[in-house]
Amino acid sequence: MSLQKTKKAYGCSLRAAALLFGFLLLPIGQPALAQTSTNSEKLVAIVNGISVKQYEYDLAKQSLEVELVNLAPAQQQQKILQHLVDLKLMSEAARHDGFDQRIEYKQKISYLAEQTLNNIYFANKVLQAIDDAALLNYYKQEMKKITPTIEMHARHILFDDAEEANKVLKLLNDGADFIKMATEYSVGPTKTQGGDLGFFTEGEVEPQFSQAIAMLKVGDYTKQLVKTKFGFHIIKLVGTRQKPLPTFEKVKQSLYGILVQRRVEALRNKLRKNAKIELFIEQDTKDVKNNTATPTATPASNVTN
Repeated sequence: MSLQKTKKAYGCSLRAAALLFGFLLLPIGQPALAQTSTNSEKLVAIVNGISVKQYEYDLAKQSLEVELVNLAPAQQQQKILQHLVDLKLMSEAARHDGFDQRIEYKQKISYLAEQTLNNIYFANKVLQAIDDAALLNYYKQEMKKITPTIEMHARHILFDDAEEANKVLKLLNDGADFIKMATEYSVGPTKTQGGDLGFFTEGEVEPQFSQAIAMLKVGDYTKQLVKTKFGFHIIKLVGTRQKPLPTFEKVKQSLYGILVQRRVEALRNKLRKNAKIELFIEQDTKDVKNNTATPTATPASNVTN
């Protein structure tokens, strides 16, 4: 998966991380912030003598992302242009009636200007710093922290009652083929695979099962029945191996989200460290408890296979 696709796939989490820091993210993967001034100022339309520029078209496309997803390119273009025309006409009418002089308009514009500036800062300081090389380096660091785990490969024959199980155990002791016995006598869902359970670690099976298999050498089977909540088992150890580490491509999306979260935290802490912050809103002590005025980010999930 390319970095661009990784960013898009992790879009919701990135927006969550950004909101923790007060950012208003534009849809990830869009080039609006990186456009040259020449392209962004290209004339797209004129409405009642008011110019509509390329940057406005691009921003409108981003804001309509959900509505455009199932439309053909020509339909998308038409919807964006209609949106911009209506936007210009409505804005012109609002200015004519003096709505642009109202305090609520000026307050919201001021707040949105702050959010937009934060968004650009976030994109440059956090997102643009995370490329494939940074992700790969982080992947290698994390893989070094993983303690090697041994996986076991086993087959088993499952029975509902001990009497039937002991009859099959005697047949095995007399030289019967384990796979054939599993296919014929097992009552478990793996009987069609000759009782094959694939690879698993100690903690992924019942304690009685893992204890019994730990006593076996590769190629051996249990000479006593093993009782679990599923029934009676005869277990054969087929092989062991060191559990493979997750590939870079498999965990790339998770790593990207974790790295973004960590860099957001580092950037936020850096800015807050020497800032003078005064709060004049009375806070509910039941909600605040022992926390400071600084909100805490939700920890990123661990990397798993």
